[in-house]
Amino acid sequence: MKLPTPTIRKIQHALCLPLLWLSLSALAWAQEPVLSLRAPSKVSAGQAFEISYSINVRGSKSFRAPAFKGLDILFGPAQSQSSSFQFVNGKQSQSFTLSYTYQLRAPQAGNYHFGKASIEVDGKTYESEAFDLEVTQAAPNNAQNQGNPRQAQGNARPGNSQPTASEITEVSDKDLFITASVNKRSPYVGEQLLLTYRIHTAIPVEQFSIYKTPSNKGFWTEELKIEPDEQEQEVIDNRLYVYADIRKVAIFAQEAGAHTLEPMEVEALAQVQAPRRRSRSIFDMFDDAFFSPTQTVKKNLRSKALVINAKPLPAQGKPASFDGLVGDYKIDFQYDKNQNIKANEAITFTFSVTGKGNIEMIHPPQIQFPPDFEVYEPKITHSKQVSSSGVSGSAIFEYIVVPRSRGVYKINSFQYSFFNPQTEQYVEKNIPEIVLNVEKGKDLSTGESVAGTYSNNSGDISYIHTQTGKWRKANQKFLFSPAFWFILLGECILCAAFLLFYRKRLERNADVAGLKNRKAAKEAKRCLRKAVFLLDEKHKDAFYIEISSALWGFLSNKLNIPQAELSLENARSGLLAKAVSEELTEQFIKTLEHCEFERFSPASNGLEGMKSLYSEAEGILYQVIGSLK
Repeated sequence: MKLPTPTIRKIQHALCLPLLWLSLSALAWAQEPVLSLRAPSKVSAGQAFEISYSINVRGSKSFRAPAFKGLDILFGPAQSQSSSFQFVNGKQSQSFTLSYTYQLRAPQAGNYHFGKASIEVDGKTYESEAFDLEVTQAAPNNAQNQGNPRQAQGNARPGNSQPTASEITEVSDKDLFITASVNKRSPYVGEQLLLTYRIHTAIPVEQFSIYKTPSNKGFWTEELKIEPDEQEQEVIDNRLYVYADIRKVAIFAQEAGAHTLEPMEVEALAQVQAPRRRSRSIFDMFDDAFFSPTQTVKKNLRSKALVINAKPLPAQGKPASFDGLVGDYKIDFQYDKNQNIKANEAITFTFSVTGKGNIEMIHPPQIQFPPDFEVYEPKITHSKQVSSSGVSGSAIFEYIVVPRSRGVYKINSFQYSFFNPQTEQYVEKNIPEIVLNVEKGKDLSTGESVAGTYSNNSGDISYIHTQTGKWRKANQKFLFSPAFWFILLGECILCAAFLLFYRKRLERNADVAGLKNRKAAKEAKRCLRKAVFLLDEKHKDAFYIEISSALWGFLSNKLNIPQAELSLENARSGLLAKAVSEELTEQFIKTLEHCEFERFSPASNGLEGMKSLYSEAEGILYQVIGSLK
């Protein structure tokens, strides 16, 4: 019995559905802007951690973070972006992410609540979620109140008793103080300011450390490099002081109005002359400055708050192409003019912006390529130079385009502008029109030359097709052919393999202890990589925190013991139980003690001590990891 033609077609359609469902790759959907948040819910007091805000579309501006009240901002926001482009089965999909990352630290335990962050996209404001943070007490091994053996030894004076309260000398605010200054008090929004913190002293200073850095709410910040050994002299109120820059930051106001730069707090150890005890002996004749003993005194320093009045950008003379870029830049747009352009061959156009200012805020240009050109997502390269004089660098946008037919094409002229705060004027660069003569090239499917016709970019003249299509024999169908069954079987096998792999992965992730054990080395190496970055940036406190997290975190994950319950004794016994040699175990314990000693010692060895500790921690970690395999 022969079925009707409509019935056959319905059966064929029903049989094609599984194949179509397995063959489709992805659909490109228009994305709604979403400002997402990535933050921990629980940390330990004194532990450095990161939070990150991400937006999934381009064209965003005016990002505002919540006030991280009660937390220390170690650095940030650090801006980064990523993008991807796919072209599958004639359909294109792309993704984009712009992230703002902060590194924070909670000095005290407690529960904190932080509001929503906001960002503006196409004139609309989008907000993230608010979040709560629980800060627990630090582990006993990390507590700062354990006592410091080096400090105890340093305060002891051989042959004498400890000084009494009447003997302790205080450091006057006129002997030692810090100042904060900016090169301009009334900048424009987005203008680069140099914020300098300087220590002045008239007495010897053994060492100092930055205890608290200001949050600088309302500003985009960038840490600058300084020369810590550079010292100068100056006279203030008829008294000679030695001064040195201890921190320098480039700041950019994000909105107009009055903004307060919070004070920075520094802890310093200074040497002062201690008063001598009168013994009424003949040796009291030597009671002068030369024979007087010295005493090390801790002094907490605090700079004054600064008020910055940010001016809005002038409305007069603002070009239509202006998109908020502020600074002093040079703009260039070029391509290889000597290239013989042919159809189906790629051309690279390079747009570059170079100068001084917030390089991360340079936006891509609005270039209108001909509709017959296939244009790929631009490759964006930011090159940033940070020095004591500020932030400079360049942003390069590389566009790869492929003309599909021969003809004469035009890339219309466009404008790119910025505001120069030095001249207080807008600068608009006009990129002239570009005319391209595209010659015939090779057809990608046949390898033969594309005939093509002349194009005037108007879109009202169609090309004359001079090639015939490929013919197929009658009654030759793909459905139910050997190729059809082969492809269907392969896709079913792939689906089964994927489901098996996914099930195995769920089982592995369900084993929490085993998962932490497998990721112990990976987490320790991640902390070491972050420690290298902090070492280069000379963030002493955060560096020691990451080294400590690498060592204690590795033990916690490998031995399956919470960090709050870890101690040197159970760490030693746990490593020995894992068949680690006694010699290697003792070396690991000594490294832990060295790390805690350097972290909380006021008389640390500075940058050289940090480098030595990093090498020691890295070496012992890799030895223990190797012995556990």
